[in-house]
Order: sequence, then C-alpha cells, then structure tokens
Amino acid sequence: MGLHRADRARVRQGRPAPRDLRGVHQHGSQLHVRRGAAAFRGVRGARRPADARRHRRPPRARDRAGRQGLGGRGPAGEARPMIAAIVQARMGSSRLPGKTLMDVAGRPLLGHLVERARRIPELEAVVIATTERPADRAIVDFAEAEGLPVYAGSEDDVLDRFHRAARRFGVSVIVRVTPDCPLLDPAVAGLVLRRFTDAHGGLDYVSNTQPPTFPDGQDTEVFSAAALALAWREARLPSEREHVTPYIWKHPERFRLANVRHVEDLSRLRWTVDEAADLEFVRRVHERLGADRLFGMAEVLDLLRREPALLDINRSLTRNEGYARSVRADRAVSGPPGDSVMDTSRPLARSEEYFARAEKVIPSCTQTFSKGHTQLVRGVAPLFLQRAQGSHVWDVDGNEYIDYPMALGPIVLGHDDPDVTAAVRAQLGDGVAFSLPHPLEVEVSELLTQVVPCAEMVRFGKNGSDATAGAVRVARAYTGRERIAACGYHGWQDWYIGATTRHRGVPAAVRELTHLFTYNDLASLRKLFDAHPGEIAAVIMEPVGVVEPAGSFLQDVAALARANGAVLIYDEVVTSFRVALGGAQAHYGVTPDLACIGKAMANGYPVSAVVGRRDIMQVFDEIFFSFTFGGEALSLAAAKATITKIRDADVIPHLWRQGRRLQDGYNALAAEAGLAGVTRCIGLPPRTVLTFADHQGRESLALKSLFQQEVVRRGILNAGGFNLCYRHSDADVERTLEACRAALAVLAEGLAADDVEARLQGPVIQPVFRRA
Repeated sequence: MGLHRADRARVRQGRPAPRDLRGVHQHGSQLHVRRGAAAFRGVRGARRPADARRHRRPPRARDRAGRQGLGGRGPAGEARPMIAAIVQARMGSSRLPGKTLMDVAGRPLLGHLVERARRIPELEAVVIATTERPADRAIVDFAEAEGLPVYAGSEDDVLDRFHRAARRFGVSVIVRVTPDCPLLDPAVAGLVLRRFTDAHGGLDYVSNTQPPTFPDGQDTEVFSAAALALAWREARLPSEREHVTPYIWKHPERFRLANVRHVEDLSRLRWTVDEAADLEFVRRVHERLGADRLFGMAEVLDLLRREPALLDINRSLTRNEGYARSVRADRAVSGPPGDSVMDTSRPLARSEEYFARAEKVIPSCTQTFSKGHTQLVRGVAPLFLQRAQGSHVWDVDGNEYIDYPMALGPIVLGHDDPDVTAAVRAQLGDGVAFSLPHPLEVEVSELLTQVVPCAEMVRFGKNGSDATAGAVRVARAYTGRERIAACGYHGWQDWYIGATTRHRGVPAAVRELTHLFTYNDLASLRKLFDAHPGEIAAVIMEPVGVVEPAGSFLQDVAALARANGAVLIYDEVVTSFRVALGGAQAHYGVTPDLACIGKAMANGYPVSAVVGRRDIMQVFDEIFFSFTFGGEALSLAAAKATITKIRDADVIPHLWRQGRRLQDGYNALAAEAGLAGVTRCIGLPPRTVLTFADHQGRESLALKSLFQQEVVRRGILNAGGFNLCYRHSDADVERTLEACRAALAVLAEGLAADDVEARLQGPVIQPVFRRA
C-alpha cells in the first residue's frame, strides 16, 4: 500500500543514474550481492589523512539549538532531497557503559563509525542524535569538535529523537547506522542507500537486516522522513520507540519495504560492539589490519579466514539481544473491549529465513513432526525458537511467548531451572561420556526404585521410543510370544508405528504383530485375547491420556492381561513426574509389571528408562538393549536433580493448582462466549488438551487453527493444550486467560459470520497422523 500520496510526493527522488554494481543481482524486492564483488572494494586499502578534519567538508549546520537545514540545491536552484546519516549515541549502555567513546586504535568508537559513514556514497551529512543527560555532554563535545551537527533529545524514546533531529536539519532520507558498528563498510551501506534511491520514491524503507545476511556490524537501514514521521505518530510499544524502525518493518501493509541480501549468509559473524568481548574483537581486527587504514568487509573476511581463532573471542554472544530485551519490556496495549493484551504484530523474518534454509537440508524442516510448520499457523506463529527461561521462550526474531508445549512435555520445572543447570555444569567439568559405567547410573537407578511403584530394576535409554521398544522386546523374550496389544501412542519404531497411518517402510510381517484396542473399552482388549489365545506377549498402554479411566478399567485391564499370561506395560513417558512423582500408577494405585518413563524425568535433557519387576528386568541380560550414550552423565545428573526437586519441593501440587486454574478458567470463558459446545479444555490439570468441534459436533482443525493464531499473536505459544511447569506464575495464567478470552471472541464472531477459514492468516494446521 505504501504511504499516502502526499507523503510520497514529499520524498520524490531525483538521483543520478546507477553506477556499475558488479556482483549485485536482484530477486523480487531482494537485492543480492556476491562476496568479494567490486562493490565491496571501494574502500579497500584507503588511508585516513593524517589530519582528517582538514579534509572534511564543513557542515551546513551544527548548532544544537538552531533549526538550520543541511540540504543543497539541484540544477537551476531546485531543492533536492537531503540524505544524511543519523547516528544515535549515548554513554549509558547497559551492557558496556561508556562504550561510545571507548578507544579503539587511538580513536573513539564513535569516531570510527563517523569516519566510515562519511565515506558512504551519495551521503551528504552525518548527524549525531544524543540525549540531554549530563553524561552525554561528552558526546556533544565530540560532535562539535568534529564539526558535526548534533541534536540532544529523549534518552528512551529514540524514535522521537530521530524524528526531531531529521526535522531540525531538514533531512529527507535517513541512513541509520550506529556506533555499535565501527567496522561498517561504506560500500555495503552504499548498496542499501542505492537500492532506496534507485526506486525514485517507490520505497519507504530498505535495510540489509530483514533478514540479516551480512555480518552483524554491517547493519544499515535507509528510510524516508515521511515513513519516520508516520512511525513517530503511531508507534506505541517501548521496543518500537527505542529501536526506531520496528514499527515500519513490522507493517509491510503500510510501508513499501525492500532488503539487500548477501548471496552467502554471513549473519553468524559478529562484528558489532555490545559487550567487552566485542570490543576486544574489534581492537584485534584493527591491530591486524592497521589502525590508520579504512579497510572494508572483504579484508575482514580474509583476515578471519587466515585467523579463525579470532571468532572465538565473542562467539557465545547473541545477535540483537538489545531488541529482544526491549520486546520483553513491552507492556499491554488497548485492543477490543476486554482485550488488554500484548501487541499482535510480530516480526517473523528470521523464522522464515531459517525455514528456507531448512527446506534445503532437513526433510519436513524439523526433527519432530509435532514441532513442524504444519502444527501452528504459518505466517503468524514462529517457526524456530532460540532461547528459553522459566515459563517463557523467545523465537529467532526476538519475540517472547509464554510457553505451553514445554518442548512437548519434558520441561516440568521450567526452562533453565537453576538446580538442574547447576548439576549439569558441575558434571560437565568432570566429563560427559566414559569408557566404563558412571556412579550416576547407580544413583539415579536407586532413586527411581524409591519413587516409582513398579520399579525394582532400571535400564536407561535416550528417548521414549527407546524405552517402549526395550519394554516390548524384553516382554517378548520373557513370554516367548510375539504379538502386542497396544492402546495409545508409543513412539516411532516399527513394532508400533506400523499399526498407524504412518506405516510406510514397515514390513507387513511386523505390522501384523501389533493390535490396537480402545481405551475404556475392556471388551476390545478381550476380543484380542480371544482372537490370539496364548500369543500376546504384552499389553502396553498409556494409563491416562486426555480421558480418565472409567470405573475400574485400569484394574480390569491388569487382571485380564495377567490372566492371559501377558506382561502389563504402562507407557508413562508423558505422565511420569507430571501427574505424580511416581506417575499415573501412583496416582491411580495400579502397579504394572513394567513402565516406560522419560520426558519430564530430566527437565529437558535426553534420558528415558524401562523400570519394573526384577524377574522380567533380568531378561535384559539375554536380549540386546545397548546404547553408546545410555549412561551419558549430563542427562543423568539432570535427572537426579529433577527427581530430587520434584520429590522435595511443591512441584506436583503447583502443576495441579495452576493447571486447574487454566482449565476451569478456559471452560468458563468458552461458556461466556457461547462456545461451550464448541471447545473444551479436558484432561488432568498438569497436562490438558483443547478440543474444537463445529456446531454439528465434528472435529474442526480450522477452529483450532484460528484459536492458535489469535493466542500466539498475543504472546501465548499453544499447540493445542497446556503443559504446566513449576515456573508458570499467577501472572502467566492471568495473561493466558486474557488472551484466550480475546481468541474465543474471534472464534465466536467467525462462527456467527460463517467465515472461520477466511480469518486465518495462514494455512489450516494439519494432523501428525493423517486419516488413512
């Protein structure tokens, strides 16, 4: 759509014909650059004059209090748009205070950036935008000594500072670069500026950061004063005010955007300065390449190829942490009546970039179907997460969410639980994998026999499928039988998955040995025993899922299995350490012969176990169940810390308490919205599932998709239910219910208007197990 016609007229361009840009090609709105192309060599080897100030063009304005313009005159005296770099600068960095004027090779950090900005082709001036704080008087002094125009304004509202600086000095086209980028290549910034000017008013914003493909520290944004003014008038969130441009690039429906991309993704390289390690990296680069040389990006890349150890100096730091921190500080804004929620516009460019890369190297773009792009509404929901803390997660674009999938259930204490992390760090110093068993194998096994009712002996695996496959194999060996009766989901391996619609690649002979029965239907299990007398080795089942056992169903299954000589196996991969410390068997008082446990057992670290009766477990001596990483020490240290904390703290009661608040609250909100017959929150409170059906009672993935879309826009990551953790707070629950209220209102409107799918901003989510 772009800006209003009047705004576009204000930024009409009349730039010179394009220069030779060998190594650059355009695809759609993306401008691509080959590494090492001529465009990057414009400043290679250039030397700074001994007295650079004598060679600088005097500025047209430098008085902080004045309102002098910087613009020039075109042919026949016609005013031409003024192009200037506005550099935000202050001394109060939270991560590296005073960095702006810290010394690098005999010159302040800001001085390096200014010198490079002055070399950007077509740029006419560099303006310093600082704050009115006394501490920033040093920046004003620097600017005046350098002959630079300077504006002092708001400390926190940097958008306001930019807008007022642009107005004061008559800047029509703003090039945004920051002192954090002292290695900025003027030729790289020039490519971004040229993309803007070559559009002759047809673009409002161009960057090389949406998504980033250049090294972090080559960041350049170019935008019109009209776009800046519109953002200044309408942006409300703290992150939008502090970081100047998010309102623009988060609203492609309002602004015409473009991005300059490098053909090779170099965004993993960190050349910016936010931390002390970054400053050390930049100083080392200057030492190697020469303090008095204005070297370019190509030379730094060559240096890093020769000395890759330089990359280790700041490798551990995260890109755009400042913006992510601002997003976390965003407060509730007004929406529709009763909808006080977070901003619903979330940048997802990095997610889409990683998805495009994943398509080339990862089948289905995921390691786990339930985490794939078909499970949330594409275009609204994130595709990749990068960081997690407590009950919250952050995606690769810096967006924050309250997390309810909880990594599909393993996170029970909260992400980065301090006790678990401390245990893992302590073990990391002693080793991870050993050539002989580690004492932790004994200690965790002993702990499990104390808390899980059926556990007399223990064998470890790495994931739930290891445990279920091991339990089935040992049951077959113990009984001398081959057939398995199963009820629930039991993992990806052939013995089970062959009985589902995802059975491609499983031999028919294997598929014929597994028979499914129906939960809460004892007759369906009895029918299997009658059809295959003396042939069923084991009955494996999830003791509880989203539906609770009816009456004495669990007791009756146990009696029927044992009467027919079959081993009773509880698949408690999901329920262990979540429903109760000892799992569903402890909660319901029914003890199986074997149990498979995992997921929450180590709060996210990969470990599972088969536990059970001694006489059956001893048969593991006679079968092959062996893993290189079966005794991996970090996961066992995490398991020991997790189980101990669940045992000694208020973890399980907290899960039930917060889960019940969510469950009861959701169902009340559904009734309030007139949707009691459409959607419900069911299951045991520590792990609930949301059901969606149309008015005819048919399951509706479209309704589920619309609900997920609306809550994820409001900062709630929900894949169809609530997995609770120890860190889900009262505030989390309240905010979640607030988002649910708003989402249910949208569902009600969609049903009333019969346009549910039309309201989706992406495709309808798909089931993992497709109907045959």
